[in-house]
Amino acid sequence: MNVLLEVIRGLCDRPGFFYRSRTEEVVGDQPLPLLYLESEASPTPFLRALEHKLDEGRPAIPHAYVDVSAVRAEVDKRWPPEARETPPLLPLLDVLSRQLAEVHVGTERLTRFDHYRLVDWLTSKRLPRKPGRDDRASVIELLRQWTGRSGQDGDALNRAVDAFIPNLVTRLGLGLVAWVGSKAGFRWLGKRVPGLARESKWFMRGQNFALPNHSIEFLGFAERLTLGRRESENEEQIKLLLVHAFLEDLRISYRRRRRFLPRRAGFRRTAYIPVLLDGVTEDNGGWELLELINDVRNETGELDPLLVIAASSVQPALSQRLGTTPVAPDETAEALTTWREELPRKRQMLAPDARYLMITLPFPSSDRKKWKGAPAFTAAPVRWLAKSRRLEAIIAAVVVVLLVPGFVAVQNNVEANCSIVGSAISPGVSTRLMDVGGNVECLGYSDNTSQVFGSNERLRWTQQAVFAQNEAAERLHDSEPARPLVSLLYFSSLTHKDSNPDADHSRAEELEGMLLKQRQQNDRSSSGPLLRVVVANGGGKMGRADDVLSEMLIPLLERDPSIIGVVGLDRSVEQTQKVISALGSFGVPTIGTTLTEASLPKLSTTYFQLIPGNVRQADLVRRYAQHVGASKVSIRHPRLGGTDVYLDNLVNVLGKELAASGVRYEAIEWVNSPQEVPSQCVEDHSGELVFFAGREEHFGEFLQAVGKDCYDKNRLPRILADDAIIRFIAQKASRTRDSLAGMRVSYVSMAGLVVLAGKSCVEGKPDQKVRGGLPLDAFCAGYSRLADEIRQSALPPEDKPAKPWPGEHMAVAYDAAGLFLDTVGNAQARLSGRAPHRGAIAGELRELEFFGATGRTNFKASRVGETRNFTILEIANIHDFEQQPTCVFLTGDLYGPESPRLANGCPA
Repeated sequence: MNVLLEVIRGLCDRPGFFYRSRTEEVVGDQPLPLLYLESEASPTPFLRALEHKLDEGRPAIPHAYVDVSAVRAEVDKRWPPEARETPPLLPLLDVLSRQLAEVHVGTERLTRFDHYRLVDWLTSKRLPRKPGRDDRASVIELLRQWTGRSGQDGDALNRAVDAFIPNLVTRLGLGLVAWVGSKAGFRWLGKRVPGLARESKWFMRGQNFALPNHSIEFLGFAERLTLGRRESENEEQIKLLLVHAFLEDLRISYRRRRRFLPRRAGFRRTAYIPVLLDGVTEDNGGWELLELINDVRNETGELDPLLVIAASSVQPALSQRLGTTPVAPDETAEALTTWREELPRKRQMLAPDARYLMITLPFPSSDRKKWKGAPAFTAAPVRWLAKSRRLEAIIAAVVVVLLVPGFVAVQNNVEANCSIVGSAISPGVSTRLMDVGGNVECLGYSDNTSQVFGSNERLRWTQQAVFAQNEAAERLHDSEPARPLVSLLYFSSLTHKDSNPDADHSRAEELEGMLLKQRQQNDRSSSGPLLRVVVANGGGKMGRADDVLSEMLIPLLERDPSIIGVVGLDRSVEQTQKVISALGSFGVPTIGTTLTEASLPKLSTTYFQLIPGNVRQADLVRRYAQHVGASKVSIRHPRLGGTDVYLDNLVNVLGKELAASGVRYEAIEWVNSPQEVPSQCVEDHSGELVFFAGREEHFGEFLQAVGKDCYDKNRLPRILADDAIIRFIAQKASRTRDSLAGMRVSYVSMAGLVVLAGKSCVEGKPDQKVRGGLPLDAFCAGYSRLADEIRQSALPPEDKPAKPWPGEHMAVAYDAAGLFLDTVGNAQARLSGRAPHRGAIAGELRELEFFGATGRTNFKASRVGETRNFTILEIANIHDFEQQPTCVFLTGDLYGPESPRLANGCPA
């Protein structure tokens, strides 16, 4: 008996996808026999015991047990006359389908038997009587009942269409289109039953029982299966169709691929489906079902997962009817091998016994010890990838691994205000996220609104206005090709860690100066060159300026000959030094707007500087100290020797200048913060001068420390700050701290004459005492309109211009752009109107004497503007933002040689 059990157990195991049998060239699934057990008893105790073993299996093998003698009563109970006009054609198959439809493999239903149940439904229904000429209307309504979509839905739709399209001609036109489409083969334009696409395709093209080709379409085939119509059909063919549909539903459930793609649900079916049919006879339909399965398998040649194990008493014997000799249980393994060898020949002959394997069971014994050594009937474990949600987890993990960097990159770009697709959609944009002192920033360049740098609203607004002028310049150049289109590269620090309105507004002012020059230059009534500005960002404190230059700007300069020079370069730090040196090696003219470190001109022969260097600043401070009769100069500065070469140089040069002039001085550094500076009011320091050599971010704390616990302001020394704190002076939020109220502050101004033009310049006309002439008039007129435009914009109040005088950074950048435009005009005159190369621009700058809004610049004498005016301005109360700075000392040229001046050098 164990041999038989082992054979059954082996037949339950489903071969792997790539398994190949030894007897047949069949890969994967193998043909299954119809095991027929002839027993002395019915029901057969063997099948009852086998069912018990199958129930115990974990994981369980999907299976079913049917006592065939009780099928008729079960079907009658299930289908009373009021539920079904006629009983199922194959009652045993009806019971099997119901039992197997309740079986689950894991958490999934084995199958719903859609194909089988549709045929069974049609064979039990009469077509409803529908008036009219359309014979298909009845079967359409019947099929819509099967799918749950009644014909009333179609009627409602037709009524809705009639209501929506009341015009008769239009409806006739649509009907004609539908008729032509249906004749052309577009069935979807005519009447159809949605939800039956897969079934209708299989019935008409996937099988041959009941002669589907005798019908033009599925509707006609379905009509032939209904009561009142199938009487003229071959009943045997309809029964074969029922069995074939039943097996097809099982095949679909076990299918391991969908076209070329794997179907994981099929790979989870690791065991075939044994169905135990107990007590089959000729009278109860058991023999008939076995014969039908045999014929379907022979005629179709298709494999299915149904393992039929039928049993009946020896009288009458099915083996006698088929003319076969049953084998003993111990001979089952050899008989199975023989069956497999003979199957190809027998199925080719459509033999009625081709699929049977007959076995004789001995008379049942009460000894249960025979089952103790029986194999365990368990389904093979599902491979890990085929398990539910395993592949989804892998795909999700892979997607996460692949997309997380993208999401992180997108998030970083969003946080850094960096365009994700700017470089891809615009040749004028090149950006990259870079780490700048532990902060990820968006660096690169842009000439249009695809990329706007920074987070400050005023800085972004100004860039967008500059980019709008770029478009205007290009349009004018297209309409007036004779006007050369020249470009300036504004390169500065536009991003930083945390909020820093001081830096943002100073950069915005510089861009506003270039914007003002653009608007004056890109005028349709003018014939001069058109100005375009490319904005480049070197990161916080120019921390990655060298990388931006080498990786993005140098290729841009090589590609775009219209770029005639570079303007800006924030802060005298090591990165800025490298940039100046590299630009010089490429012959690119560069004008530093706010740089003053003494060694910069030595780095490049094409480097120019509007503001006098630290040597002139040291000379200015020394002269001022002597002018006011200071008994001592205290230089307060942060720790030196870092990357800030500006401060290193300024403190060194100023110390040498004071020492050489015999001025008593002391240089004192703070280690951590300016709060370490002791109060200057404890003792009387009124005759001394304290010079702040630092950056604007420390100046507020420095002032608080100097004036701490001061009851007598007259004991305070004169406080003078370097030119770097101009940003502090220009920022209202920095100055309006309560702790700064009443503090008198002087500072070195890089464009003092423009500041002295005062509130009247903001209103459109400069103070006449300054005597700036037409250049200053033009600047003030343009600045007044621009300032009004910014104030009327939607910018936050804290980002709108508030100080009552023009910004120094704006005026310097305005003049820097004007310098380049003058050189283009001079070079064109030498080149007979041809657009000059940037190398020629550098030569023209060395020959230029320029009259700008900030004063006269003579690069013939020096590339650093050594003859330009250098001013010390004073604010009596730094807390009062409305207070106009006054000139307390000035060296260098005024606007003209005849300009009257006071004893301190200031304009008279």
